[in-house]
Amino acid sequence: MSQSLWNRVLERFCEFGSEPGALERDGILDLLKGAVLEGGKDGYSVLVGSSFIQRLVQNRYYKDLLTAFREVTQNPEISFDVLVQPENVPRKKRKVVRNSGPEGGLSPGKPVPLPLGEDRSPSWNSNLNPRYFFENYVVGVCNQFAHAAAFAIANNPSKAYNPFYLFGSVGLGKTHLVSAIGNCMIALYPSLKVLYITTESFLNEMVSAIKFNKMNEFRERYRKIDVLIMDDVQFLSGKERTQEELFYTFNALYENGKQIILSSDCMPNDIPTLEGRLKSRFGWGLIADIQIPDFETKVEILKGKMAQEKVDLPMDVVYFLANSIKSNIRELEGAMIRLGAYGNLMGKPITIEVARNLLSDLMPLSRESISVDRILQEVADYFKVLPKEIRSKKRHKTLVTARHVAVYLIRELTQKSYPEIGRELGGRDHSTAIYSFKMVEEKLESDPALTSDIVYLKKKLEQQG
Repeated sequence: MSQSLWNRVLERFCEFGSEPGALERDGILDLLKGAVLEGGKDGYSVLVGSSFIQRLVQNRYYKDLLTAFREVTQNPEISFDVLVQPENVPRKKRKVVRNSGPEGGLSPGKPVPLPLGEDRSPSWNSNLNPRYFFENYVVGVCNQFAHAAAFAIANNPSKAYNPFYLFGSVGLGKTHLVSAIGNCMIALYPSLKVLYITTESFLNEMVSAIKFNKMNEFRERYRKIDVLIMDDVQFLSGKERTQEELFYTFNALYENGKQIILSSDCMPNDIPTLEGRLKSRFGWGLIADIQIPDFETKVEILKGKMAQEKVDLPMDVVYFLANSIKSNIRELEGAMIRLGAYGNLMGKPITIEVARNLLSDLMPLSRESISVDRILQEVADYFKVLPKEIRSKKRHKTLVTARHVAVYLIRELTQKSYPEIGRELGGRDHSTAIYSFKMVEEKLESDPALTSDIVYLKKKLEQQG
């Protein structure tokens, strides 16, 4: 009876996805179908397969599951706990199906599922960073698709997308995401042999194997793994022998249904001197990118890192960091840690001015010479208004446009945070400054006249800076 109720709850829960089949593609539905429901009218316990699934349900899906529970039972007071199954409770087996190779590619014959039931040697070292999990990965518009794909792969090794190729600029979180896949797989499937390795380490191992005549052992090691996670494959450029060895390793793993995950700072076709056969194979599965995070995502990243590192910074300093360090998450987190260390060691409060002085090496000096007053003067002259009118509360069309342009240029050409920009423009709230910036940013894609205005003003300000 309880299990029948659980199945009805899951059917209702499925309808909460943003589009048909979304939850099933994410892999969470497969995990929940393996759960066991116990209890009665007053309360239930959902027994899941691991502490990882327990945390996942509690942190991300509990609210929707509770709503489904109450709708199905028609009891608005009902509740449930999420517990980990004891070892003696039988678990439902998951089917692992592998997609066949692409037409015209390898011909592996009958698909081979990953060996989820075999024991992994206790001495096996995955090389994964134990701090990288999905739970502490901040999701925003910049990485939403890549995260969804990674999560699906982690829950369905070799079934969802194989190979998975992730690319993006330096310091945007690629290593965190591919490592989270590996850590999640190990939590769900402890028997899997998962190996994370950088391309440089793969090259060094191969050179050592050649030097000591141990290529057979080298090949055997890589042919026996279940999941290969290779980071920074752009460094294959110019390494012909390494490319050849990886080609045969790729074929062997792919033919045997093993999951392959690759990361790079560019698309396969943009890696110089990469063999065509590797470019082709890298694109067989799914290619996803991570873009530069927006302001809001950077703020959330900083909040999470501050909690993790036990660093307490004022929110205006957090906004200043998110606004000033434009493209590199690694630098953003490093700047936060540097400020936290300074505050702890020196016993002084961290202000925007302190942050600006301590982090001057991360911020272009040329920007410091462009003042807010000069930007307002140039914008005012261009739109034939007065700087004090831009700062005023007046709302006629020309002034509103000038005000939006001023906000955009101040953010682009100075180190001012959104709260500072708001204060500079007549004591406005930082959310108003964010709105103005985003409005201009969006219009630049479709408004040639505004684009021309911005280019002219920006060039004039930078030349005179």
